[in-house]
Amino acid sequence: MNMTENTAAGTGMNKACHEVKGSPDEFSRWWRTYRHTEHPQSRLICLPHAGGGASFYRKWAGELPSSIELAAIQYPGHEDRMAEPLVNSMPELVSGICDSISRGGLLSLPYMIFGHSMGGYVAYELCREIRRRGLEEPYHVFVSASEAPGMKEDSSWHTCSDEELLSEVRRVYGDSSICQDREIAGMFLPVIRNDYELIEKWHPNTDSEPFRISLSSFYADGDSEMNPAKAEGWKKVTSRNFETRRFNGNHFYLLKHQHEILKSVVVTARHHCTKRLMLP
Repeated sequence: MNMTENTAAGTGMNKACHEVKGSPDEFSRWWRTYRHTEHPQSRLICLPHAGGGASFYRKWAGELPSSIELAAIQYPGHEDRMAEPLVNSMPELVSGICDSISRGGLLSLPYMIFGHSMGGYVAYELCREIRRRGLEEPYHVFVSASEAPGMKEDSSWHTCSDEELLSEVRRVYGDSSICQDREIAGMFLPVIRNDYELIEKWHPNTDSEPFRISLSSFYADGDSEMNPAKAEGWKKVTSRNFETRRFNGNHFYLLKHQHEILKSVVVTARHHCTKRLMLP
């Protein structure tokens, strides 16, 4: 994988209206679409992994049909937002994302959320914030390589030395060549350390009412961070349809299985569209 790239009006209208403050740029700087679509029927909001950015999903935008618009979230301090301060607090990050997608118009279409690794944890908290604000909820959430809330093992990698942190990143990513260049490592490590701190200080509330959102939990058989129980644990957070899918590969299995994953997204969107058309 290219670590330089990854580091550097429908029926889904909002249930509750919020006063719009700020310029459009203030909202749109939080996401990248990569491909303009004239009349999309659904939207896929993608949340990157720790150390990653919106460009991780760039190829997906070109592979999806024109009926689905992809909007990849760009976290502050990542890639082309590098000049902005990093955010190491889950509530602060989720609040910023929710402000941008609700006030910036991303919830104006029926939508899905896809979160990989850290993005899965962000997806969980984002859905809780969306519900708390009374906004239109996604009709489906995909979590990928993400342990179910309350099942993530405690760690403190964000306090380790650069060498130890980089060694851990290479293990998880399954790539010993990551950040061999000292200059690239110097740019990447502060970002990954920040994101690890956000994850490691996150303590999810697992006692809240289950979502009324269909959910898919994807994981890989060679991912050292995952196991079937951690993937199946997501079943507890929803009262609607739930599925798990196992792929072969490591933590970044989705690079190899992009076609299969996008097929699941397309099938889910078409099924939702058919259900809407059949409603009286």
